[in-house]
Amino acid sequence: MKRNFFLDHPVFSTVLSIVIVIVGTIGLTLLPVDQYPQIVPPVVRIAASYPGADAQTVTQAVATPIEQELNGTPGMIYMESSSSNSGGFSATVTFDIATDPDLAAVDIQNRLKKAESRLPAEVVQNGISVEKQAASRLMTITLLSSDPKFDEIYLSNYATLNVLDLLRRVPGVGSVSNVGSRYYAMRIWVQPDKLADLGLTVKDLQSVLKDQNRESAAGVLGEAPIQGVDITIPITAQGRLSSVDEFEQVVVRANPDGSIIRLKDVARISLEASSYSTESGIDGGNAAVLNINMLPGANAMEVAERVKETMREIGRNFPEGISYAIPFDMTTYIASSIHHVYRTLFEALLLVILVVYLSLQSWRATLIPVVAVPISLVGTFGVMLAFGFSLNMLTLLGLILAIGIVVDDAIVVVENVDRIMHEEGLPPYEATRKAMSNLGGALIAMSLVLCAVFVPVSFLPGITGQLYRQFTVTIAVSVIISTVVALTLSPVMCSLFLRADSGRPKNRLFRSINFGLATGNRFYGRLVDGTLRNPRRMFAAFGLILVGIWVMNELVPQSFMPREDQGYFTVELELPEGATIERTRAVTERAIAFLQADPDVDHVLNVTGSSPRVGSNQARSQLTVILKPWDERNSEGISAVMERTRSELSRYPESKVYLSTPAVIPGLGSSGGFEMVLEARGDATYADLQRAVDTLMRYAAERPELASLSTSMQSDIPQLYYDVDRDKARLQGVPMSDIFSTMKAFTGSLYVNDFNMFNRIYRVYIQAEAPYRAYRDNLRLFFVRGADGAMIPVTALGTTHYTTGAGTIKRFNMFYAAPVTGEAGSGYSSGQAMQALERIVSEHLPENIGVEWSGLSYQEKHESGNTGVVLALALLFVFLFLAAQYESWTVPIAVILSLPVAGLGAYLGIWVCGLENNIYFQIGLVMLVGLVAKNAILIVEFAEEEVARGRDAVSAARTAMRLRFRPIVMTSLSFILGLLPLVFASGPGSASRQGIGTGVFFGMLVAIAVGIVFVPFFFVWIYRLKAKLKR
Repeated sequence: MKRNFFLDHPVFSTVLSIVIVIVGTIGLTLLPVDQYPQIVPPVVRIAASYPGADAQTVTQAVATPIEQELNGTPGMIYMESSSSNSGGFSATVTFDIATDPDLAAVDIQNRLKKAESRLPAEVVQNGISVEKQAASRLMTITLLSSDPKFDEIYLSNYATLNVLDLLRRVPGVGSVSNVGSRYYAMRIWVQPDKLADLGLTVKDLQSVLKDQNRESAAGVLGEAPIQGVDITIPITAQGRLSSVDEFEQVVVRANPDGSIIRLKDVARISLEASSYSTESGIDGGNAAVLNINMLPGANAMEVAERVKETMREIGRNFPEGISYAIPFDMTTYIASSIHHVYRTLFEALLLVILVVYLSLQSWRATLIPVVAVPISLVGTFGVMLAFGFSLNMLTLLGLILAIGIVVDDAIVVVENVDRIMHEEGLPPYEATRKAMSNLGGALIAMSLVLCAVFVPVSFLPGITGQLYRQFTVTIAVSVIISTVVALTLSPVMCSLFLRADSGRPKNRLFRSINFGLATGNRFYGRLVDGTLRNPRRMFAAFGLILVGIWVMNELVPQSFMPREDQGYFTVELELPEGATIERTRAVTERAIAFLQADPDVDHVLNVTGSSPRVGSNQARSQLTVILKPWDERNSEGISAVMERTRSELSRYPESKVYLSTPAVIPGLGSSGGFEMVLEARGDATYADLQRAVDTLMRYAAERPELASLSTSMQSDIPQLYYDVDRDKARLQGVPMSDIFSTMKAFTGSLYVNDFNMFNRIYRVYIQAEAPYRAYRDNLRLFFVRGADGAMIPVTALGTTHYTTGAGTIKRFNMFYAAPVTGEAGSGYSSGQAMQALERIVSEHLPENIGVEWSGLSYQEKHESGNTGVVLALALLFVFLFLAAQYESWTVPIAVILSLPVAGLGAYLGIWVCGLENNIYFQIGLVMLVGLVAKNAILIVEFAEEEVARGRDAVSAARTAMRLRFRPIVMTSLSFILGLLPLVFASGPGSASRQGIGTGVFFGMLVAIAVGIVFVPFFFVWIYRLKAKLKR
């Protein structure tokens, strides 16, 4: 292809750009929209239940055999489990981000199968569920009613029967859960004394229910082989029972005198809820609460729209008096964040166009970059689709940063053509032909250097690599497309649109800009002369800059990701252990009333009897406080509302209060703070762990870096210990299983079997009437049958006394564990908070207490510290590319040594603005390396050409500085102004925008103001060094 092929074929060049735009537009319409890319490690959740068992029993009988099998699953990072006093067991296994979630779930399922033979039969009968945890909570739907006949049980079951299944089938929906659900169950409320009078036991009721409430095949009449029969007739019979009346008629015993004892004679049967341990509601009223989670990789906006459409269809068939609401919708935050990013993109584009116009001082010349920039940005969407990316905060921020880079290529072309037309008096076509003959190589070299900075960084492993990849590939692609446009469309437009200077004087604004630039050029010329005369001072200054960067790196607080205002936060109320749900409900209602009166609060969702840290527990209550849209709030931010809430609720004498923001990355951890786990290792006991937690909490309370510290370790819960006399039980001929199943059935509830109703299967439970299970003395009424048929009270076979014990037993990687969660104190980063905790552990806790991190803290601990590697990679690749380009190992050193100045500027900027060194700032640093190197290349390349013509290094450096000053200042200014909307960002997602924009903004300012002087200085110094070495 000839060098001027594109200039000679304008239609071909135009078509190429049109194709890029069309492909990009298709990509834009098809790209999924999400808050973040898929960076959440796969998590598989296992749940099982052992009704009536205490936490210690569940740990030994269920947790231990399951964990032994799960331990060492390929790709596993860590495993957490929780065993509760309500008989519940749950475990979550977190895998490495590279693990296939489907294969991980299958692997877990296979390993559980091996463990089943060692589990109690009742646990296996209740079922063990294995599911991939859907990371992204998309929305919450509530079913409400003002009609008293539609109570919470009705609403919960109506949602299960008529809403849940339809929502689960919506494409993109991962899971739908009925929070605080009250599924129907057939409750058999037994009167233990009446049962004993009739000589009956719980075991008798169990056996008759299993016998009479069952599905059985009765055979077929006329089944082959048979002759002389024309038809076969299946025999049917009543299988499972399905109504209260049918259960009441169950025959418990037929007496010899012909009388019959039916189930209704010894128990009250009713269709009620299977569990009363949790309640859900919204704004203080009853409601069925449905949480919808999204499948990984789905388009959040599309899925939310489909769910809303499905709900509109379902809602048309609701009975009168039932309605639905969507109090929480994550897409409002995502849409609002993305909208703000788009707005920033637009603002940046306008500012860049303004600078370009002031720089080129001609609307015709400005038109070329104005056309070239959108082509490069839109074309990037097509490549993003091919790479499997989504439109998220990171890719869009990448595009904002790309504007300032992409515009450079077009400016360089236009400015060069304009200069040749002005200096040599050539017509536009000829001037363009001449300009492009020199420029092609330089344009390609510049884009290669930028790609050299960005591409290697994207090969980092783990979550950091995934995050970097979104940015770097987006920017690198836009730079490559921009170079293509600069080599094809821009020259064609230059030859068509540019006109020779008419010679008329420029207006006052342009004259003053030109005067300012000329003055700046002369000033920097004198400054360069001064630096070349005083090399020692320059080296001292350079040394101070390096020291400054090291000091600032230590001073600036570190974190993984900035905390965003996502529009909601959670409140956890903790009552004394053993408190009933009635007590918890009273405190919850008071808290809801206070929150509803807050002018910034929109809705309050509550799940009473549950907590995200502990699970199902009647003494806990979880409130999700959803705030009004950002523009309708009175307060500055979410922290003001949280502070008001904390100060009010901490006054409640009967409860403790914990507030937390949602996880920074949805699905990565349970809250926006840190998550630490203390482990009892070696010979440490549960009691040692308890003491360690108390010690940690005491010293942590004195540290300003830590706030809202809490632990889910539940110790010293009041318990009633039943000490069975095994000798006496054996002498009386009473099996141990009968004693415990009787107590469990009456006080807890005993799952017998299932029944059918509404085309569903529900459970049958036996439990004593409320008055028979309220106090210790009630145990006297619980009877078992001896070998001689005599009825023996369980109190005759053992003694009882009050004691204390663990409520929920947590384990982490098979060690007894105590999770500790909290947030960084005001003015501190998560990195500083984590260091403070580690210091307390090392100074005050015994050796056999270990420390682990989970959730986002695990990633921060294991993925942080990459800044050095990232920058080293970027610098190395810039050096190698430049060395290859200039066929020299020494010249690129001048470019590399000029970069630290910008780094110091970036660190000073975020330090002054009170920001943190997080992943966004690190991406900004990589960006700075590319941009500042590009400016340095413009000077070094020109100086190198002058030296090749026979000039000495000093005059070559001066000339290069003088000629390149204007384009460097103008392109840098266009980039800096493009960053202004990021620096002053507000609203949803603003922390990310500020995090990435501020560092680059100040880095570029310092690079233009100070760093530009170092380039010619190091260029001359290297040539002098080469000359000395040759002697």
